Amino acid sequence: MPNFKNIITGISLTITSTIAFSQIKPLDATLSNYQYPFEVHFKDFNSQKQNLKMAYMDVKPKTSNGKTIMLLHGKNFNGAYWGKTAKDLADKGFRVIIPDQIGFGKSSKPQSYQFSFAQLASNTKAILDDLKMDKLIVLGHSMGGMVATRFTLMYPETVEKLILENPIGLEDYKALAKYQTVDEAYQSELKNTAESYKNYQLKFYYDNKWKAEYQPWLDLIAGWTLHKDYPQVAWN
Repeated sequence: MPNFKNIITGISLTITSTIAFSQIKPLDATLSNYQYPFEVHFKDFNSQKQNLKMAYMDVKPKTSNGKTIMLLHGKNFNGAYWGKTAKDLADKGFRVIIPDQIGFGKSSKPQSYQFSFAQLASNTKAILDDLKMDKLIVLGHSMGGMVATRFTLMYPETVEKLILENPIGLEDYKALAKYQTVDEAYQSELKNTAESYKNYQLKFYYDNKWKAEYQPWLDLIAGWTLHKDYPQVAWN
């Protein structure tokens, strides 16, 4: 005999999930209609024979402790998710710099670009040069941990302290996942949906325990899949 309680629970969860996904709004390639937690500035520069824009936030404390910290985002994120962290740090007197790397967030999504951690580090240094910063703390999360590490190796005189939060690069990924060509990876990205992104985040970020406070970070990448710009984002 069917367990009607389980059936009803399953239907309820499906309806709730559908409603949650239906509220996700389409977002263009540079998140032009998405408001970040602080004012966004742009660094215009030429790289690899193209004019690009790199977005960043510069959060200044009311009372400075004389220290600056730079927060570098992970692969499935952008500078916006550092909002609470940046507020807490600013309240403690830190000036906080939060860039969106090229190919991420509000920054340019070039059709053709030789991505490397060294290139991303170099782009980031250009922002700091504009701001005339010669000494700061660098904190990198996930992919940002690799950017932070490369940045420190390239510009050791600039880094007062390096902090790595769950960085990638500490494992041999060839032992965990088979090699994909860029074309294969692109086709895989094109198949992503709000549901596939949520399942990925549940498994790898949240120990299969979902909380409402995680929803904004799902909305950002899932919103991209609903917009006509998504192939451009997926290619980056």
